[in-house]
Amino acid sequence: MGWVLIVQLLLIFLLLGGIVFCIIYITKKVRAFLQTYFHANTLKEAIENSKIEDENTHKSISSMESIYLDKIRTDFPDLNLNELKSKAEANIINVLDTIEAKDIDKLNNKNEKVVAFTQHKIDDLKDNKVSIDDIKIHKTLLNKYDVGNGIATINISSSLEYFYKKGNEVGHKIQTRFKTEFIYIIDASKLHNNVKGLGLNCPNCGAPVKTLGHKHCEYCNTGIVEIVSRVWIINNIHEY
Repeated sequence: MGWVLIVQLLLIFLLLGGIVFCIIYITKKVRAFLQTYFHANTLKEAIENSKIEDENTHKSISSMESIYLDKIRTDFPDLNLNELKSKAEANIINVLDTIEAKDIDKLNNKNEKVVAFTQHKIDDLKDNKVSIDDIKIHKTLLNKYDVGNGIATINISSSLEYFYKKGNEVGHKIQTRFKTEFIYIIDASKLHNNVKGLGLNCPNCGAPVKTLGHKHCEYCNTGIVEIVSRVWIINNIHEY
């Protein structure tokens, strides 16, 4: 009976020793992994380092200028693409400033889609106060060009960062991307279902241009289509 007990105890000690060995081995491997890939000694430290890396790593955007630029220059030789990029960046900053103020009246672009995007962001904040500071745009590139149904479309992508603080939460840096869609009305007669909410105004009386389906301002009868057809208009914006 004594030998049986001794054997049982030895087996228990061996089992416990094996468990301790495995724990030490796994701990060393995990620590080596954390040090190699996250420069950290603990999981908590690795998570913190990962957050810091995410906050400081710019979001990548793809440039399609090599594909579309010659075509754009052929179709629109007078177009200054850099001015279009600057307009996209200014619109993004204005949208972020409007979200921070939680006041849609501060939005310069009254296009239906831009207003809806901005208002949705404001509504998500509910009663929380938000701060959006230190906005830095890293890069703005041509992403897509297309012509169809009487409209030319240019999509421009922007990579940027800003410092964000909501309510009583700890503020942090956000890296993000925005895509701005510009349209140019080539032939209003070919538009499908009209183009609504352009964010433009009649040059004569200042009334909003609600649709290109009407060739004249519905308030003062000034010709509208010809004027709209000679400018690039911000038609949409989204964050991705």
